[in-house]
Amino acid sequence: MQLFKDRFARKPDAIEEEKPDSLRQTVLTSCITNTQLMLMTASERSIKVDGSIVKTIMETQDAMDRNLLSPSQIARFWEAYELLASALSPITVDSIKATFDPQLHQNGLLAHLRRRNDVPFSTKCAFVYKSLSIGTLIALIVIQIFWSIGNTLVTDIGKQTDKLHDLKADLFTTEDGSSDRGTSASSTAMESAVSPASGMSVETKAARDTGTVGAIGTVAATSTPADIQDLNRRIDEYLSWRDAEIIQLKNWNKTWGTVIFFLNQTWEQPGYSSLSNEAKVRVHYVSAQYVLHALSSYVLPILYGLLGASFYVLRKLPKEIDQLTFSLNSHIDYSLRITQGPLAGIMASFLFYDGPAELHSLSAGTSHAVATIKLGSTDLTNFSPLAVAFLSGYSVELLFYIIDRLISMLTSKTGTPTIRTGITTGEKPASGVMRPAPERDSGAEKPVSASSPDASSGETEAENKSSGTSAANPGKPVDTT
Repeated sequence: MQLFKDRFARKPDAIEEEKPDSLRQTVLTSCITNTQLMLMTASERSIKVDGSIVKTIMETQDAMDRNLLSPSQIARFWEAYELLASALSPITVDSIKATFDPQLHQNGLLAHLRRRNDVPFSTKCAFVYKSLSIGTLIALIVIQIFWSIGNTLVTDIGKQTDKLHDLKADLFTTEDGSSDRGTSASSTAMESAVSPASGMSVETKAARDTGTVGAIGTVAATSTPADIQDLNRRIDEYLSWRDAEIIQLKNWNKTWGTVIFFLNQTWEQPGYSSLSNEAKVRVHYVSAQYVLHALSSYVLPILYGLLGASFYVLRKLPKEIDQLTFSLNSHIDYSLRITQGPLAGIMASFLFYDGPAELHSLSAGTSHAVATIKLGSTDLTNFSPLAVAFLSGYSVELLFYIIDRLISMLTSKTGTPTIRTGITTGEKPASGVMRPAPERDSGAEKPVSASSPDASSGETEAENKSSGTSAANPGKPVDTT
């Protein structure tokens, strides 16, 4: 309490006079401490420093300990501080503090326990970026595997359904051809028995009926009961495979339905049980397609962009820590780069690839590119959308470069329009006298003045023509025919 009384009992003027001295003392003390760190770093990195700089710093520190600092000594210290900072560039005080561990120079159990909690700023940042990269990679692997399973199931079910339609069509054609062939044979026998003296032999009638049956089709004409049995066996096999994959697809849908627990799925609604089995299969098939499209168009490009940005940070961070150039500004730069990665990934997916009518594929060339961009001798369409998302996250400049190329391609196709004012001005010679602009031949008839040479020549020609003589040769008559 006495301390507070003494503090508030002082006059405000005394407090204001004390503040500049205290601030000056604090700044000078902090800078002297910084010079010690910089000298230590210069010694560890084998950076040559002028001996006069070291001597000035040591003298300033000694004078400060004995309270004998003079203005000239402080001035020499600041000059030495500037020269020392120039000698260590690009290493700065902030980068040294970000990577310096003061606990390494202390021994004992207490120092070891403190070291576990009080770690350098660079170590904390490296741990954060490493954890983010590992988490992104794990999430990407899980979602990629989940996507691959669903995509395989949906693709196989679609292929098996198409194959079943083809097999059933073949079976229908085969059975129809067999029945038509049997009916035709029986009718031939009846016709021969009813009218044996019709003038046509039995062999001729049989050949005619066989040709009629053969017109149904090659498969139907040559089919046997063994072929029908083989078709039925293949249909049963495809049905078994499709039913098994439909069960797996339902389990796959229930898995992501559990993750999105806050939404009521279609198969969880009351009216779902009243649907037919075929309609239930359609519901699961369409729902799986929607989820696969959302994963391939939004979630996976974001994760690949984030993975590319994390890969870039993990590549640059060790170099800066090793070179003692990592600082708070570097951390801010890397944080912004991590944020730009997902944005660049999804923007690359939106700008250069359409949303396909069918499911996405991870291979290149399956999606229709909005624009074909040349990267050297390689087209952008040679990469899959997810590869472009990863490259955009790793190098945001690549996305900006592609956008600039696209803009230049679009603008180069349209020329710059010429501006016409509609006012014809004369040519201005060097003398400054305006000359009339030359008239353009528009193809229209111009009125001719009577005083002009053209008018006089026209009148002379008309007079000569009326008198029967030519203007070029007055004595020669003009052929008026």
